[in-house]
Amino acid sequence: MNRLRTCLLTVCAVAAFTSQAFAQVTVTAADVTSDFAVGNIKSNQYDSTVTSLNIGSPGSSSWDFSGLHRSSGVTLTSVAVQGTPFASHFPAATFALQTNVLYQGIPAVAYIYFQLGANLLDLGQGAGVQSGAATVVATNTPSQVLYALPATYGTTWTTSYLDTTIISLDGVPMTGSGVRHVTSFVVDAYGSMTIPGGTVHQTLRIRKVDSTFTTPAGTAAKVVGYIYLAKDGTLVQMNAAGEGAADSGTISIAPPVSWQSAVATSIGVAPSVSLAYSLGQNYPNPFNPSTEIPYSLPGNAHVTLAVFNILGQQVATLVDENQVAGKYTARFDGSSLASGLYFYRLQAGSFLQTRRLLLLR
Repeated sequence: MNRLRTCLLTVCAVAAFTSQAFAQVTVTAADVTSDFAVGNIKSNQYDSTVTSLNIGSPGSSSWDFSGLHRSSGVTLTSVAVQGTPFASHFPAATFALQTNVLYQGIPAVAYIYFQLGANLLDLGQGAGVQSGAATVVATNTPSQVLYALPATYGTTWTTSYLDTTIISLDGVPMTGSGVRHVTSFVVDAYGSMTIPGGTVHQTLRIRKVDSTFTTPAGTAAKVVGYIYLAKDGTLVQMNAAGEGAADSGTISIAPPVSWQSAVATSIGVAPSVSLAYSLGQNYPNPFNPSTEIPYSLPGNAHVTLAVFNILGQQVATLVDENQVAGKYTARFDGSSLASGLYFYRLQAGSFLQTRRLLLLR
């Protein structure tokens, strides 16, 4: 969940910094509202191999990150808060971002929630795995001050909050944990930044020091990070490898380093969301004892995904709930069933499709 949170908060940072005169950038609530418009797409790329980088220096500086190489990536889309599956956990939210991720190796659809008021606040996030059977909800209490508004070069702020994570199965809480954060930020540098692909962007640097404390007591760690934000939404983010990292020159980096190009605007549907209903072939097939069934939704719908034997008897219900647009994967465990041919059927609104799967012992 930590990587997911880092990824999503990085995206939020991009949304906050929009174009104005270089070295005189001022971030306002109107800027944030525009950048979080429903349908905006943000794509984060990760370099998991880099171990050192030149972070520049406070004040006027420049940065060359063109040598970063893509190891992986994730796409996020701004969506309307209403109708998202975790909206009830975050009633004050004004914005939400959606992404498809892997949580501990399991496909999940995740959302992060924000509130825009005097400042931009990070409320927390939720992720649904195994087609909704398991959920992970992380809340910040009080809400994290992600950005003090208006913000500009020289702006500083500190935020203290408890990050609580609850894992539930079929709506029943199973495990929980909490970490207290005391985090300070300073916009301490500005200059030109070159990213992979060779494009150059006028940028602000934010130095972030995040001290974490396990609950109920005890210091867990202190992480020094750097966020490089361009006027057009281009971004590079990294964490130093040690607590005592210098604030200039070449330092050791704790991979991955992430970067992101300017926000793109869709017609309202993310690239990761299918434009049509679809039910994919399960994999592996034949299988023993479990297999995964992919499907996608172009819009919100009540979804039923069930498995039947050759007599037409229903032997398993994998999904029976309201879901938002996106790509999903349901896991079917046939441990209690005999070898043979089975059928799985997806019904979502008026869409109905059936496919075959084969269980072999």
